[in-house]
Amino acid sequence: MSDRFSDEIPIFLVEDDEEDAILFREYLNDIPFPKYILTRYKDAHAALDALRSRGRLENEIYVIDQFLGAQTGLALLNDIQTIVGNVSAILVSGLSKEEIETAAKESGFAGFLEKKYLSASSLSKEFLRIQFGGSSKVSSAEKLSEEELRVLRMDTIAQFGGGIAHDFNNILNIIIANLDLLEMQSKEQPDVLNRIRSAQNAVMRAADVNKKLLNFSRKQSLHQELTNPNDLISDFLKNQSETIPKNVRVLFESEGREDRCLLDHSEFVICLTQLLQNAVEALETKEGEILVETIRVVSDPGNRISGLENGNYFLLKITDTGIGIREENVEKIFEPFYTTKPKGKSSGLGLPMVYGFVKRSKGRIFFQSELKVGTEFYLYLPIIELESDPTFKDQNSKIRSQEIIYFCKDGPFADWIVYSLKSLGFVTHKVIDFENFNSNFRNLERATCYLSETWQTRFSEWRDFAVKAKRTNSKIEINYFSGSEGSDEFENSFAIRWPISRKSLENHFDRM
Repeated sequence: MSDRFSDEIPIFLVEDDEEDAILFREYLNDIPFPKYILTRYKDAHAALDALRSRGRLENEIYVIDQFLGAQTGLALLNDIQTIVGNVSAILVSGLSKEEIETAAKESGFAGFLEKKYLSASSLSKEFLRIQFGGSSKVSSAEKLSEEELRVLRMDTIAQFGGGIAHDFNNILNIIIANLDLLEMQSKEQPDVLNRIRSAQNAVMRAADVNKKLLNFSRKQSLHQELTNPNDLISDFLKNQSETIPKNVRVLFESEGREDRCLLDHSEFVICLTQLLQNAVEALETKEGEILVETIRVVSDPGNRISGLENGNYFLLKITDTGIGIREENVEKIFEPFYTTKPKGKSSGLGLPMVYGFVKRSKGRIFFQSELKVGTEFYLYLPIIELESDPTFKDQNSKIRSQEIIYFCKDGPFADWIVYSLKSLGFVTHKVIDFENFNSNFRNLERATCYLSETWQTRFSEWRDFAVKAKRTNSKIEINYFSGSEGSDEFENSFAIRWPISRKSLENHFDRM
């Protein structure tokens, strides 16, 4: 990842439309961090004259309208690069997405924006992609993934939020000191004293919220020590057993290994509390399950998990059978103060604190949610001490003759399933594109398992394909993950019900 990130980023805008330029400036002003310094030029001639006189600025991003009167933005980029060399440039246009994307790629732009969808959010996301994705010559393989962009976005929010929290903390301290002074001077005035104490309580609530924001933005934990996370989780669940509603069944599955991670105990407990509370609330009043699973995993070049660096990780996976998270909320759940709960029910700082804890612990957090199925959170924490070889492999997995062709929705759930199946001894092929699946796995004669999931957008097509293949080859087995009981069953197939653990996967395929 690039180290070019700074607090202020210059933007070189070439836009001949006055209203569009005003809107662009307003959107930039709405982006909290970093600060974008805009310089706007009305035409190609003015832009080129400026570059000839001052040259290019460090970290400068060029935003060019596609149609600039006599000259197009496509031709202007070539002229700019003749003067200052390769630059990071974004094409802006009112044409369709397909037309803009084609024009941008052919002309050497690093990105593009549709005018009708311009907003502070779209600008911020594209600018971050450009800053950390390299120059206009980068290939698509070098650009940041959506997950990396989300991490980067959260880092910028944390940096901005931390600055606000520190300033706000100083203001609160002044208010608290003055209220304490007034309290001492008003002991003989009960009515005034009651108002002062009410104000003190409100300030202390504000201080508590501010403390959570500071925890989210803090770069280092205060009291980290080597510990076995399994012990902490087991003790935590025992202590919480009396507070879990009767409609909720909590399951804990662990390999029971003596792994060691460098963790702050109190922060880890807060993290567990928040995730368990969210899972319980997702179930609302219906009966449901929460699965807490821990397992040791290894990420290496031959089996990379969710973009993790090579190494050994302690995975904490928490799954619920709740209502799921709506698509429009997915990008925002780790943002401070964002909540879907009724006003006054949540500060919106629970999951941001979880995110901050995982980051300070040098780990990664992922999640996947499917409506009316449930939500899974994956916390990967680096293992510091190992019982044996630092490149641990599961020596207990048996080699199986059957191959699994897994047609899936890409994401952390699919990554974990593939890892688990491989660790159980299966040769596993992950296929995301149905056309690829249809063309490459149609006429198989060997013993094969077709596996999919009901929330895959083309599940019905896969189901019809698999049933037809089964009729011509009895060696094929059909399995699928499902969040509902009975409603999606079809001939000669076996459902694997959510929530899914490595143990339940192993038990399912051992019975086959």
